[in-house]
Amino acid sequence: MKCKTCGKNADSEYCFAHKPRKSMPKTRKWTCSSGKCGIQRREMKDFFKELWNQRRHFSEVSGARLGSEPLTIFFHHILPKEKYPEAAYDPENIIFLTWQEHDQVEMDIYRYEEVNNRRKLLMEKYERA
Repeated sequence: MKCKTCGKNADSEYCFAHKPRKSMPKTRKWTCSSGKCGIQRREMKDFFKELWNQRRHFSEVSGARLGSEPLTIFFHHILPKEKYPEAAYDPENIIFLTWQEHDQVEMDIYRYEEVNNRRKLLMEKYERA
């Protein structure tokens, strides 16, 4: 799909830069609506901390070091939580990126080949479920 405003590749009518924004509450709990993920209610920050403790602290695109503190900007949901709530807590759906890479992939979701490959596999996984 192409963005209605700028013509760049997009997942929906608008690219990340032009899509309408909603304000987010300070704390937000995500639930697995399908019940298949085995997680009822959980804080996203706790999920991110678990992944931070399990993985190396390097970008999975460039290999750049991320630092010693887990910042939310380092965690990118390949499939959006809003469209795929069942994938919100799937570790395979999270890729570690530098803040610059995260910003770039939010502007153009097709920018990095690694993210594109993982998105394709995840979409196959969740379309079958």
